[in-house]
Amino acid sequence: MKELTDRRPTMLDVARQAGVSLKTVSRVVNREDGVSADLAARVESAVASLSYRPDDRARRLRRYANHTGSIGFVLVDVANPFFSAILRGIEEEARNRDCLVLAGSTDGSEERERQLIEAFIDRRVDGLILVPSGEGLGPLRDEIDRGTPVVVVDLELAGDQPVDLVRSDHYGGGVAATRHLIDHGHTEIAYLGDDPSIFSARLRLDGFRHAMKSAGLKAPPSREVFGSHSAEEWRPIALNLFSTDPAPTAVFTAQNFATIGAVHALHDLGLQHKVALVGFDDVDLAGAVDPGLTVVPQEPRQLGRRAAELLFERIDGLDHPRRNEIIDHRLVRRGSGEIRPA
Repeated sequence: MKELTDRRPTMLDVARQAGVSLKTVSRVVNREDGVSADLAARVESAVASLSYRPDDRARRLRRYANHTGSIGFVLVDVANPFFSAILRGIEEEARNRDCLVLAGSTDGSEERERQLIEAFIDRRVDGLILVPSGEGLGPLRDEIDRGTPVVVVDLELAGDQPVDLVRSDHYGGGVAATRHLIDHGHTEIAYLGDDPSIFSARLRLDGFRHAMKSAGLKAPPSREVFGSHSAEEWRPIALNLFSTDPAPTAVFTAQNFATIGAVHALHDLGLQHKVALVGFDDVDLAGAVDPGLTVVPQEPRQLGRRAAELLFERIDGLDHPRRNEIIDHRLVRRGSGEIRPA
């Protein structure tokens, strides 16, 4: 047979060169039973000779007749390393399924969240993973009622939830971080964290207060600082906190941007080896600064992978009770959290 040089070879070309039926080629290519060793060898020889490559798109369409091979991920801010790491975990699972991930940032806007959900649904994604901008499910309700598979990351819902949930142990992590500072001799401990109207921030604050109360301690209001700020905005806030008299001897920074801002402030004041710090969320170069940063990491890639696993189970039609999974917390010691008061 004349070599095919001007177009991509097809399964029909393979069948003609091997002298077999199209169905036989299909069975060999798709690793199905019912083909003799002789016929299989002829097909494989023709495949190699023609450099034939199966059409994966067609195979996926046959396997998932009503699926598009894509999922949507709605997150708060892809520039935040925490959310970009969740995306990476989702992509790792999706790649194993030959599935495309469409992602968009809400920047904390519920209106933008609604627009993204609608855009992904219009593109007929097979399911959605969402980091909500607000406290509830908002615009997801209609899609859940229509049967769209949905998994929510980093949200807490009261009662029976209509979706699968995956989140970090914010409360337990807050308790562990604060107890670590107390166990190293600190009683004058400050807290820098996100807006407590956000459920994860509220749980971390609750964990901080519980650990302080259990140790017979209480931070004055001036040492509990909240807000949704960038790292650069946290820097002067932390500078002001560490410049007070008396100044705290330790700080629990309950958000990664707060951690970065506090680290800059401590270096500005030359206090990085005198004031202990434990952060919630790991940050880039946490082990490269001096001292290295002690943190309670959130394992965002693990969050993303688990969220994707749950979503694909729903897409495959598994009908089991809705799950609320909490990823266990741990504390990574690197030096900053082990500084003792002078």
